[in-house]
Amino acid sequence: MNFQKDDWQGVSTTSLADALQGVGTMNSHIKPLNKYMRMVGPAFTVQIIKNDCAVVFKALHDAAPGEVLVIDTDGSADVAFLGEIVVHIAQKRGLAGIVIDGCIRDSLDISEGSFPVFAKGAVPKIPAAVYLGKTQQVIQCGGAVVKPGMIIYGDADGVVVVPEEKQIDVVKNAKSKEAADRWKLTRMIPDSDMLQKFLDEQCVHE
Repeated sequence: MNFQKDDWQGVSTTSLADALQGVGTMNSHIKPLNKYMRMVGPAFTVQIIKNDCAVVFKALHDAAPGEVLVIDTDGSADVAFLGEIVVHIAQKRGLAGIVIDGCIRDSLDISEGSFPVFAKGAVPKIPAAVYLGKTQQVIQCGGAVVKPGMIIYGDADGVVVVPEEKQIDVVKNAKSKEAADRWKLTRMIPDSDMLQKFLDEQCVHE
């Protein structure tokens, strides 16, 4: 199933998470370097093995424009697997963003840029290149299972992973949720009677 970026306009991680009933939401440790960063694209997965940073450059070489690098660090949190050089290369190569369940460095420069990077934290130290990592494997990132080609959507609230084969229905349901929320904000809440009725309905099970 082909990914069309324009189809994802008008949704958010919150509406996507609701559409997926919470499944595929990365945990709260994964946040954008800048809250205005937003990304969407198919996953190109990276499996870090024994703190191998070389595999990140293999991913930069092999990933297609529009894809999101999703990096599983195998629990590492004491070294940084990418910095501003990797980010600038990724941007030059036309990638849609980077998500890493671990640390980056050069965080200030990255946060001031326009390329979306979502990470667990930052640390100055980098590891050695040991050439053990793998790409395009099934991985776990931020507690979510990520397969190559799954759709990765990130914004200020975090990252949601959408199965490729479910993307049409998920986006449709997410847009319905966005429309319902807009109605509540613009019509229901300003109307005292409608608001009271809504609140009464929320309490029926007390």
